[in-house]
Amino acid sequence: MRFKKFNIDAYEPGKSSVNNLKKVIKLSANESALGMSSKVKKIISNKNLNFFRYPDGKSKVLRSQISKKFKCDKDRVICGAGSDEVIQMLCQLFFKTKR
Repeated sequence: MRFKKFNIDAYEPGKSSVNNLKKVIKLSANESALGMSSKVKKIISNKNLNFFRYPDGKSKVLRSQISKKFKCDKDRVICGAGSDEVIQMLCQLFFKTKR
């Protein structure tokens, strides 16, 4: 079998170029078609937030706040980087692999 070689540019996250269009929204890059909410803009402008840091991988603070809000055990709250990751965690929890 022979593979066909394609001459394409490397993917650059967040960048799009479509002929004859100036403003392009890439939904695959998690860009909102509506833009940022005015409430979010207000909250961000009033806080000294560190957006340049990765969040805690175990989401300790977020899980703690969710457990307080919904009056449940924080160890029963799971957080993930999108629904795909949460679904993957659930599958790993309940499904057995065949070997």
